[in-house]
Amino acid sequence: MNDVLRSLLFVPGSRPERFEKALGAGADLVCIDLEDAVLPNDKDSARDAVLKCVQQTQSLCVRINPVGSEAGEKDLQAFANAPLAPDVVMLAKCESAEDVLHAQSVIGNPNTRFLPLIETLKGVENAYQIASASKQVEHIMFGGADMAAELRCDFSYQPLLFVRSQLVFAAAKANVGLIDVPFVDIKDQAGLAAETSKVKALGFSAKAAIHPCQIHTIHHTFMPSEAQVAYAKEVMAAVDGPDAGVVVVNNKMVDRPIILACQRTLALVNSASSN
Repeated sequence: MNDVLRSLLFVPGSRPERFEKALGAGADLVCIDLEDAVLPNDKDSARDAVLKCVQQTQSLCVRINPVGSEAGEKDLQAFANAPLAPDVVMLAKCESAEDVLHAQSVIGNPNTRFLPLIETLKGVENAYQIASASKQVEHIMFGGADMAAELRCDFSYQPLLFVRSQLVFAAAKANVGLIDVPFVDIKDQAGLAAETSKVKALGFSAKAAIHPCQIHTIHHTFMPSEAQVAYAKEVMAAVDGPDAGVVVVNNKMVDRPIILACQRTLALVNSASSN
């Protein structure tokens, strides 16, 4: 997986002919889906296709069926018994730290990272515990469609703002990244850019996609502006060491939180330019 994660592109596990195109689409991370995108009768064949792909291209994500379900346990056992496990395993409908620890225990690979997908009321209640369950959790993700169904609200930005805000708090407290749900209208690039800007301002670090055409807009929106980069460079030029507390930039006092934000800005730019 890239050092910087701004985008995650989903591809159905039952469509192996699409895997290669998805992997070449330029997303920071590709996620092959064994859950919602696969019909019940196709679960086994999709799992076989994904296992084959993982052995050839380990650096990807696989969304498995919920931990504790029959299909989910088959997914975990398949990866546990395979020569190679995927780089990242997304845990659909993750509701507790125990879900994370169970998946980690079954797969048994210290290099596999886990990406809990929080999309139920119980998952939101336990979001911090989930995000901090293991060092192998580096990001959590918001699942908006299932959440909207549970809340009995519209699947749109404003009704889900309260839940998004709770996940921002949990991710920040656990010091992990936070990925937003895909924007489902692949023809509405303006709508995608607007929603991505909103979640970026809220504190999300990435957004999922359901089509390659959405990747450029997501990447462009998550990158800082030229003015932000210039300011960050100016601040860091005034910093005299890693433990600097307060510096003066253009005759104004700049304290530690702003310095840390500027460090994150430049790290994102440097990481993105190297990929």
